[in-house]
Formats: sequence, C-alpha cells, structure tokens
Amino acid sequence: MKLPVSILFISLSSTAFSAELVLNNGNILQVDSGFNTASAIAIDAGEIVAIGSDKEVSTHITDTTEVIDLEGRTVIPGLIDNHMHLVRAAQNWGHQIRLEGITDYQQALKQIADTAARAKPGQWLVASGGFVERQFSGRPKAGFLRSDLDKAAPDNPVYLQHLFDWGYANSAALKTIGVNPDSPPQMPGLLLDGDGQPQGPVTKRAQFLLEEQLTANTKKNRLEQSRKALTDLARAGLTTVVDAGGFDTLDSLYEPFETLNSKGEMPIRLMYMKQVIPWGRDNLSPDLSRLDGVNFRSDDDFFRPVGVGEQLMLPVQDTAGRAARSTEAVKTAFLNNARKLAKRGIQLHLHAVNDASINQHLDAFETINETYPLAPLRWTFAHIDGIQPDTIERARALGILFAIHSRPVLIGYRFQNSFGSAAMNMTPMKTLTEKGALWGLGSDSPVVSIYNPFRTLWWAVNGRMVDGTKVSEQNVDRRQALVAHTINNARLAFMEDKTGSLETGKRADLLILNQDYMRVDSSKIASIRPLATMVDGRWVYKAGELGW
Repeated sequence: MKLPVSILFISLSSTAFSAELVLNNGNILQVDSGFNTASAIAIDAGEIVAIGSDKEVSTHITDTTEVIDLEGRTVIPGLIDNHMHLVRAAQNWGHQIRLEGITDYQQALKQIADTAARAKPGQWLVASGGFVERQFSGRPKAGFLRSDLDKAAPDNPVYLQHLFDWGYANSAALKTIGVNPDSPPQMPGLLLDGDGQPQGPVTKRAQFLLEEQLTANTKKNRLEQSRKALTDLARAGLTTVVDAGGFDTLDSLYEPFETLNSKGEMPIRLMYMKQVIPWGRDNLSPDLSRLDGVNFRSDDDFFRPVGVGEQLMLPVQDTAGRAARSTEAVKTAFLNNARKLAKRGIQLHLHAVNDASINQHLDAFETINETYPLAPLRWTFAHIDGIQPDTIERARALGILFAIHSRPVLIGYRFQNSFGSAAMNMTPMKTLTEKGALWGLGSDSPVVSIYNPFRTLWWAVNGRMVDGTKVSEQNVDRRQALVAHTINNARLAFMEDKTGSLETGKRADLLILNQDYMRVDSSKIASIRPLATMVDGRWVYKAGELGW
C-alpha cells in the first residue's frame, strides 16, 4: 500500500537559484526534443528553474523551499486540447451527467440517478453529448426510455443529447415544452410508444424547444457554470484548451471567462478562435470586421484569441462523404477571404474533412503562399478524417499543420458503415507521423467526442471505439500520442516557448498521475487520472488521497 506523498521542509544553505517548490524522487517525462526523463523538478514564481536528477535539482533547495516526494509517481506536461467547443458548452455545464466509460444501460441509469440525488429538485440534468447509444449493452431498441429516465430522476428534468442527432427526455423535461405525457401529444419530433405516448427520444421541433429551455435556464449563472467547466477540465488533466467557436458561439458567451480572467481566477488556460460567420446566413462573405482591434499576439497566457476558425465560409463546410461546394464563385470568394487573413498575419484553423475539399483549399493556399508565406502563420486543417497521403505531402510543403480529433472513439462505426474497409485508414495519425507532418491531438468535444484526454490518448494508441470496436489501423505508439497532446499542440497555438514540455524556462504546467503512462497496459490508458494538476506553478486540482 502506498503511503501519502510526503512534504518536507529542508534547511540547506542558500543558493543563487532558489526555488519555491521542488518535486523529487519521481518519473518525470519531459516530452522535450529527446523525450528525456528526470527525477526532480524545481519551480519558482510559476517557472521551471531546473529539471534533472535529485542531486542536480537539490542545489535549488533552501530553508524556505517546499519539497514534495513523488514516491516514484509519473509526472507529464499538462495536456492541451487543440479543438474543443467549451465556451458553447459551459453555459449548461452544471449538473452534467457523465456517461463516459459506462458500457451498460443499467449502470447509465444509476449514473443519472446518482446525479439527480446530488441536485436540487427542478434542476436540469444534462448530458451534452460525449456518448453513443451503442456503447450501452442491454439498452432498449429505442435507446433511453422516458419511463426509465423518470424512475432515475423523478424530480428533475433530464435531457441527453446524442451527438448532433437526437436527444432523450423524461416527463419533467417534456412538461417544460408543453407536452403532457398523460395525454396524446400533438408535437412533431416525439417518438411514440404503442400507446401513443412519448417513448423518450426527441427530434426536430421537440428537440429544438428543449434546447431553448436549457439555454433559458442557464443564463443566470453562467459565471459559475464556466468556472465549474474549467475546474472539471483541470481535474481531467487538461491545462490548456483551444476553443473552436461554432455557429452559435455568441460573443456574450465569452463574458464569464473574461470576468474570471480579469480576477485572476482562471484555473486553466483558454485560447480561442474568432468566429467570422454571420449568424444564420449561408453566403460568401464572412464578417471580417469582427477581427478589427483583436490582438492575436496578446501576452495574456490565460485567455486570448489565437486565430480564426473553425469555419471561414459556410459554402465550403464539408463532411467525410460530402465535399465542399466547388463553383467558381465559391472558390474565388474563399481565395479572397483567406488571402485577407494571410495579409493580416492571422492564423486560420479550418474545418476540413473530405480529401477533395482539402485539395480545393490547397489550390487557394498555394496561390496565397506566393505573396504571403503561410508556414509562419501555422494555418491548420482540423479533423482531416478523409485526407489522402499525397494530399498530406501537398499541405506539408506549404507548412500547413494538422489537428486530429478523437471523434472516431464515438462515431468510428459510422465511418465503417459509409466507407467500409477504407475507414480503417481514416484519421491518419500513423501516416502523418511517417511523413514527418506536425499534428496535434484534440477531442472536438463535448458533443461528438469525450473531453477526457486520457480517453483520447487511449484511442490514439489502440484505434478503438469506446465500446471496444476496432475502427482504425492508423493508431500510433504512446510516445507519439503524448507528443501530439502536449508540445505539438503548444506549437499549433503559438505557445511552445511557454508550455507543452517540461524544460527550464517554461511555465510549470504538469500532472502527477496515478499510473505510469509509458508502462501501463495500453488497454488501461483511459483509466489513468491525475492525482494533481498544476498550472503556472499553482495546484489547481489535488486528489484527497495525496494527503497534502
């Protein structure tokens, strides 16, 4: 049985380079250029002032230094998610139902019941994606049944969002939109049972009205919702998140984070992409006036914009099976709008899934590159599930970077249904690595994936869906996966001089883990969890079992 981590205050003679904190007797993965390991690290004023052996780092210990014995535990750099829809999700983060890792229907109902037991009567309970119904064995054909949700949470409205498809609602939730489960409903979007009553699944009009209710019920406490979201991400092991915006990410949703940052209360770093799509308009003219006065090179390391994304124009929005529109008008507009970003020196982080779409974008990028070199701007293709090897070479020649996301951990079966055996080589992490391309790992959570970064690492190493189904032969080794989730993501966000690896002179963002990431069985990587999370030299999460 392991003893609690001990804290010692050691009195030694003063040195020229004293440290406030020293962690020693550990297994520290630096994730530097040589993927070196160390046993000790010294931190002062949020900066790493030394890293190496216990003996080497001991020279930084004075009589005021706090020394923590790691007892052999593994330390890694803080994990970075390069593409998450956090700002949009944070508005209803409170009392979220977490269904990740649950593979049995009855266990899922118990999780809902446990969440309800901690909530106040009438409080909405929400699962904002992060699950796929096929992960639950023993589930009814229709998915979550209203009657089961009523039993699990009799005093709370429950809404479970299934990817971007449909949702599940209990009776209390349906009553908020005027549906009386005791009388035949007259609303479209309700799947009915044999008695003509709502069965549980909701779509279309009913789904829209339920989502409106959720938004109305969360406007009053967005500050606390946002704080809880950031705290939960720190607990999961994320120290930096890049928010990818989205069609309905209104400017007002950023206000709680601005408030937290102004008070110095951001537990983790939040970088974000500016959205330039005019709301509700599918045209060829993004609103680039939203970029006026925006400082993309701010020295604020906790909250700042880093680029434009993830859309530039709606007509070029694609999927793995549907390419971007390719009329001459669309191509010309895309070229002109992208050129304006390059001229202003702004990074573009672009949703691009289909290989034909990506090549169409590269036609424009090659033209722009003749006048405005793109490599220094670190333009990035996001998702790239369908990209082909030759296209990777073409993009890499321009200095284009790649943001890979763990969506197949939930939707890999859909790729298999659509593309057959070719799906096994989609989301090509292995090919990117072999070609020397710089790529980072993210989630695209919370709706179409899972925000837990160790689930993302598990998927990257094993190539499996959450239910265990093998969906990829493009998996990589655990070293490459960790590089992609740390230092490579720091490069995508222009932060590699401060975060992403544990090196002297960088900020102290790190995790103390409950298991050795490099040695644990690969099938168990998703079960790794942080015992402590540090951001900028401050502990933002500590598990009670540490005893300090």
